[in-house]
Amino acid sequence: MKSQQPRQRLWQRLTEAGIPPASQQALLDASRLSLVPAASAPLKLSHWLPNDSQLLLDALPLPAVPPRQYWAYHKPVGVDCNVRASDPHSIATILQHLPAGVFAIGRLDKDSCGLLLLSNDGTFAQRLLHPAQQHQKTYQVQVDKAVSNTMLQQLRDGLRYQAGPHWIEARPCLAELPGPALLQLTLTEGKNRQIRYMCRQLGLKVLQLQRIRIGALALPDLKAGELQELNLQQVALAASC
Repeated sequence: MKSQQPRQRLWQRLTEAGIPPASQQALLDASRLSLVPAASAPLKLSHWLPNDSQLLLDALPLPAVPPRQYWAYHKPVGVDCNVRASDPHSIATILQHLPAGVFAIGRLDKDSCGLLLLSNDGTFAQRLLHPAQQHQKTYQVQVDKAVSNTMLQQLRDGLRYQAGPHWIEARPCLAELPGPALLQLTLTEGKNRQIRYMCRQLGLKVLQLQRIRIGALALPDLKAGELQELNLQQVALAASC
């Protein structure tokens, strides 16, 4: 008996083609995606694609799945992870030297530094970024005063913090104290400026924030601003945890 090809959702097919997750909804909103035979309802990223269908981008078949490539980038303070070709401080200045289709997996804010992964593998990006995966990322955080045991326990239990007018419940995290004013935090979520907001809620000011590990992959021995292509063993380490 001939085995059936497993069905895919629309977002899975797009990520397989190397289209960054952050760009997918914009393609739908701009009506640049279509299905042949035509779908009976408006397309959504969660839409199941029939096995006999063809997904088109700008009326052309999606590009063939490119060879997968992966880099570790030691992002310096001052580099903005928003892709703006006209901004000399944008991550775009790094991506333009890499093969077409490579994008940053997630982000670090402009004032933070450390490990940022770059790839053209959308499925790998989903594995690291989708909230349901609860993928671990570890940070070292230098603050302006000594951290008490009470503060440490609040972080471990899941801190409720304020971000602008909103109150957010953080997931419990692994929190260690390598030095009196040096935190090591392992999070399974990545809300905007989360660590800075959590520290502020505890009366702490972040002086330096560095991501040192994604999954089980530690920041390679790179100077700030340097890149290193990853081997398959390193990619597997990043995808673990």
